[in-house]
Amino acid sequence: SLLVADFTGQRTGVYFEAGFGLGLGIPVIWCCKETEREELKRHFDTRQYNHILWKDAADLREKLRNRINATAPRR
Repeated sequence: SLLVADFTGQRTGVYFEAGFGLGLGIPVIWCCKETEREELKRHFDTRQYNHILWKDAADLREKLRNRINATAPRR
């Protein structure tokens, strides 16, 4: 299993959920809409993670598919 955490809108709950997933040892895929790139830099607690920056739903779908296949390939 894995967890997809989208930080678009900087909702506080997503920080908790991503941290909880990490604590349980679940791989977390970090993502955020490209227009909020500067906002992400302000958050010291997540900027060390490689976020998928996406433009639209189709772009997010493609990038998520690629990341999932690279992170948790089918066994």
